[in-house]
Amino acid sequence: MSPVWSVSSARQWNRFAAAHPGATLLQSGSWGDLKARYGWRVARLAVGDADAPRGGVQLLTRTRRVPPLGPSVGLAYVPRGPLAESDADARILIEAASAEARRLGASLLRVEPVHARHAAVLEALGFRKTEAFVQIPRTAVVDLAADDSELLGLFKSKMRYNIRLAGRRGVEVVAESSEAGFDAFYEMTTATAERQGFAVHAASYYRDVAQTFGDDAALFVARYEGRALAALMAVAFGPEAVYLYGASSDAERGRMAPHATQWAAMQWARERGCRRYDLWGMADPDDPHDPMAGVHRFKLGFNPRLVDYPGTYDLSLQRVRSWVLTSGVLRARTALQRRRGQPQG
Repeated sequence: MSPVWSVSSARQWNRFAAAHPGATLLQSGSWGDLKARYGWRVARLAVGDADAPRGGVQLLTRTRRVPPLGPSVGLAYVPRGPLAESDADARILIEAASAEARRLGASLLRVEPVHARHAAVLEALGFRKTEAFVQIPRTAVVDLAADDSELLGLFKSKMRYNIRLAGRRGVEVVAESSEAGFDAFYEMTTATAERQGFAVHAASYYRDVAQTFGDDAALFVARYEGRALAALMAVAFGPEAVYLYGASSDAERGRMAPHATQWAAMQWARERGCRRYDLWGMADPDDPHDPMAGVHRFKLGFNPRLVDYPGTYDLSLQRVRSWVLTSGVLRARTALQRRRGQPQG
């Protein structure tokens, strides 16, 4: 058998990826399926025995034309991968991903690894670190290995107080799948994006997330007297759940609905057997103007473990076309699409 082989089934890939010690949501087969709905080609490569792979990498590729420059340019992207326990497997997988990216016509391969040791492998293979990034390069994680009382005790006192206050002030949080729930979520999402300067996807994208992940996704809506005050979407994969999207209303802020919504999502995640809850993005501590600063302060109330990823690494596969990708031409287009609510990879 070849040392690297292709996995065609997302379900088969998920069985391996969810059990891998380095499991990440963005390397899940379901995430690949979601991105395939929005113009990305998905390749899943594994190393080791077909019945028990040692490691793997999910590669996303998308090609665009950039007039008046003429040629199509393609970005190949590995988000939070590869899944590899040894440096040798990481090297094999990155080399295989590079070859596949070339075959698919990509101009640039961008990798955002989880582990620093994988960053060293990338540099040895000719990748260069860049300040650009697709995923926010830092996050915070809450350990769920405790019961309700113990977990609340790990939070900062003000967070504990506000979670309990929400209940006393009549806030109820329910996992919803109705159109009304999604409508309320999206209305608050667009309002929050305008208020805080965040990008927003089209409404259909959030429904596609829920449909693609099925029972592994949940939408929580906090209401007071029937009025939606906060909502979030969480997704579970392997040992972790991720707070993927969230929003809140400007109304009744004293009822602490966002605090109660996060607490409900953490309880859901723990009941599913997840061992950790990823708060999905923190501000740059060296940038006082980071638009995530307010969200960062809120998340610190859960007393999470802070995580800094190694960064973003690029490999030029075609010099001129990769320059087009990194020069800002596509970056400007991406920013425009995000303002218009178009989903990004």
